[in-house]
Amino acid sequence: MKAFLSFLALALAIGLGLPSTAASQVVEATVTADGNGLSRDEAIQSALVNAAGQAFGVRLSSQSMVQGMSVDASVDNENHSAVLSILNKNIRQILNTPQNAPILGYDVNNVSEAPDNGWEATVTLHYAKFERLGADSNRRSVVVVSNSKQYRPLLIQMVGESLVGSRRFDVLNRENDALFQDEKEFILGGDAANAEMARLSQASGADYLVVAQLQSLGVSNNQRETIAMTGEVLVKSAASGALQLQVIEFASRKIKWSGSQKFGGTYPGATSVGAATLGKLIGGAADRLIERMVAAIYPIQVVKVVGDTAIINRGEGGVLTGETYAVFQVGEELTDPQSGESLGSMETEVGLGTVTEVKPKFAFLKMASGTLAAGTDYIVRKTDKKPAGKAAPKKARTGPAKPKAPDRADVFLGN
Repeated sequence: MKAFLSFLALALAIGLGLPSTAASQVVEATVTADGNGLSRDEAIQSALVNAAGQAFGVRLSSQSMVQGMSVDASVDNENHSAVLSILNKNIRQILNTPQNAPILGYDVNNVSEAPDNGWEATVTLHYAKFERLGADSNRRSVVVVSNSKQYRPLLIQMVGESLVGSRRFDVLNRENDALFQDEKEFILGGDAANAEMARLSQASGADYLVVAQLQSLGVSNNQRETIAMTGEVLVKSAASGALQLQVIEFASRKIKWSGSQKFGGTYPGATSVGAATLGKLIGGAADRLIERMVAAIYPIQVVKVVGDTAIINRGEGGVLTGETYAVFQVGEELTDPQSGESLGSMETEVGLGTVTEVKPKFAFLKMASGTLAAGTDYIVRKTDKKPAGKAAPKKARTGPAKPKAPDRADVFLGN
C-alpha cells in the first residue's frame, strides 16, 4: 500500500510538471555542529546537543542532556539507538510534541583531542523536517464553531464551504477527529517510515472563531389545501430563518465582525424540506454573509491598470462575469480624535466597471465610465448602478388589462 502511495505521489508530481520533492511534505534534512568535552563521548554528545538545538530552533540544556546520555548510552558511530531515543525525548518535552520523534540518526564526522587536553567533535544530525505544501501565505486561519443543537454539522459544513470559496482564509477542520486519529495510528505503526513522524503535532491553531447560529428557524412540512371546485389536494412545504455569524479573535476574544442574513423558500408538491434543500438555503445565506464580511475586512482592490481595464484581486467564487462594480480612489486615512482608532480612509468614486473575464484568482474589470491611473490605490465595491446607456427601455403595455385573480377564499376550502 505504501509503495502504491509513493508511486501515486510521484506520478502526480510528474503530471503537474513538478519535482518529486514538491509532492511530499516530509523531507530528511541535515545539520552539522561542533562540540567540546572532557572525554570523547562528552564531545560527541555536546555536538549532538548543539546540532539538535540548531535543527529545531530551541535552546537545549546541554548539561542535563549530556548527563542523561552518559548514564543511558555509550556514544559510537555504529549503534546509537539509545542516544537517539534520549535526544528525541528531550525534543518532545521542549516542543510539547509527545508523539513526535523527528531525529533519525547522526554521523560522527570528526573527533580528536584538543590542545587544552579536552576533546573536540563534529557531527552531522539527520532529522525529519515537515514542509507545508505550497507557498507561505498571509491568510488568517479560522475555525467554524456552533452551539446549535439542531443541524449543527450541516451549519458548520455550509459556512466552511463559503469561507473556502472566498479564498481569503485558511479554514481549519475540527469535525473529523476519528479520521485524523486513524491516520495518526497508521503513522505511529510499523508500516510507516520513521520520517513520517514529522507530520504529527503540526496542527494549526485558529486566529479567528467564526461562530454560526441559526435564528428563528421554522420548517413547515406537508401543508395541505383542498381546491373547492375539483377536490384536488395541494401539498407544499416551507422553511425560513436567519443565519448569524460572528467573527471573534481567539487571542483577545474581541468580536471583529457580526452580521445576519435571512433565508427562506416554499416548495409546492414537496411533503417535507430535506437536509439537501435546507443546506442550499443555509449555504446561500452563508455566501451572502461571507461576501459582506470579506468586503468589510478585505475590500476588493485594483492590482493593475491596463488602459481602460482594471485587474482586481478576486477570481472564481468571488465575482461573476457581467457584474457591475464601483471603483473608488483611496485617500487620506481618518483617525478618531478620542479613541485614536482608525475610521478608515476617505474614498472618491471615479467610475463604474463591468467584469468581463474571471480567472481562478483574479478578474478583469472593464471601465464603462471614469479613468484610472496606474500607481494609484483603488478599491472596488459591488453596486446596483448601471453604466450610462445600459438601461433597457420600458415597453408600452398593449392589449387588454390582465384579469384580476379570484379571491383565495373562493378557490380553497378551509380558509
